[in-house]
Amino acid sequence: MKKISIILFAFVAAICFNACVEDEDPTFVIQESQSEGPLIVTANSTINLIKDLAEEQAFTLVWEDAGYNINTPITYTIEAGLGGTNFETTLENPVIATTSDRFYNWTIGEINNLAIGLGIEPENEGAIDLRVISSVGTNGGNAIKSNVTSLTVTPYATVIPQKDLFFVGSATAAGWENNNNNPPLVRNPADQNVFKFTGKFLGGGDNAFKFLEILGSWQPQWGLSSGSLTSSDILGSDPDTFSVAADGYYTIDVNIQDLTYTINSFDATGATDYTADGVGIIGDATPGGWDNDTDLTQSTFDPHLWYINGIVLENGEAKFRTNNDWAVNWGSDTAITGYGTDGGSNIPVAAGTYNVWFNDLDKSYVFIIQN
Repeated sequence: MKKISIILFAFVAAICFNACVEDEDPTFVIQESQSEGPLIVTANSTINLIKDLAEEQAFTLVWEDAGYNINTPITYTIEAGLGGTNFETTLENPVIATTSDRFYNWTIGEINNLAIGLGIEPENEGAIDLRVISSVGTNGGNAIKSNVTSLTVTPYATVIPQKDLFFVGSATAAGWENNNNNPPLVRNPADQNVFKFTGKFLGGGDNAFKFLEILGSWQPQWGLSSGSLTSSDILGSDPDTFSVAADGYYTIDVNIQDLTYTINSFDATGATDYTADGVGIIGDATPGGWDNDTDLTQSTFDPHLWYINGIVLENGEAKFRTNNDWAVNWGSDTAITGYGTDGGSNIPVAAGTYNVWFNDLDKSYVFIIQN
């Protein structure tokens, strides 16, 4: 009888062991009713944004851990929204950061960029709402939102550095000099990788050109390789040149992301000649305010191209006009670069020293910040 009992016990133990092996990865269910989201413990704050201190730490957001009914790693995402909009007005990607810590730091410059990105105008007070969302797993499951804290800020104007392209070469006004008042291409205000220029070029013979990114430096430079757009950074050596068949006006379109370009003839025979009346810049951002134009210089190479170098501008707005009069004036709502329309919006300007270019053929403008 004792022998039978031992055999029976061994049989039952084997069944139990097999059951445990087959179910070695048990499923744990998180109960929402037994879970709590993170709790922000940082109070509403007012942040003093000073441009000269942009790299200094300005603000630390701190929160208490979320609590789930099981012991599991927690991921936290931080979201920002324009104050008072219930996070309906956010950045294109509202997630600022993802972390497993219970705090996050910002510098003054980062808070400033965040404020401007949310639509708070420079020199105007506004609020930024912040919240933390906890989640578990790799797919953001069981997300729980925290309470909200707000920052009151007055952002300063900034100039976002973007890539510029300048002409160099015997087909252009600058010749083969890398710092000779080289005309810039116009960057598309909606796509920083797309550039355009309409103007005069010399063609035939040895006349040719390239693009430079930095005046005074031959690198990086843009040109051709086997007929395709490329740069010295991509190619590892200097690219070949562009050229046009004959003297004349052309429109050049360039996409430095897709590495594509086109060059097409442009008929400038019916274009207005503003030589007699001149072209100037005016506005509360300019030295003359809204009362007096600051005259631009007409290019001796291309009479439709106008420029002024080293102009000191203030935070404000500007427009271009001719004949020191409002009968014909051009503006738009995009800063730094864009295309004006007659009677259009005022151009927003951030304080700084600039080289400014205006093209009366397509009414394009470029503000090149000077360090």
